[in-house]
Amino acid sequence: MTHFGGRTEEAGAPILGAKFWKKGAQIKGRVLRSFVTDNGLCYVIKLNKAQKINRRDTSPSAEITEELDRVSVGALKGFGMALQASGVPDGRLISGDQVQISCTGTSPSGKGNDQINFDVQVERGGRDEDIPF
Repeated sequence: MTHFGGRTEEAGAPILGAKFWKKGAQIKGRVLRSFVTDNGLCYVIKLNKAQKINRRDTSPSAEITEELDRVSVGALKGFGMALQASGVPDGRLISGDQVQISCTGTSPSGKGNDQINFDVQVERGGRDEDIPF
């Protein structure tokens, strides 16, 4: 018999919202899992190195700056577009993917809020020591 167990708190991580993604903002890490929100698909990323994140820029938000080793990313149109442009099958990340996600700036969207633009680099199936980022 095989047993599995988990707690809700172990599965999630704060979602990096649009406020976090300013030109030059970047995260690097390994995809742990994905989940669906009302706004779309998100990915939990185990960061290669913990980062100080202003929790006002995350969901859920808080009035603190915290060092996080896991964050969630997704549900931003520009991120989805960059992911599709990267060439990954079906425009989706999978558990184990190594990613580098960088904000390259914004573009007018014509819908009130500027679109956040991203550069997404994905390494799939390699050894950690072979990852170029």
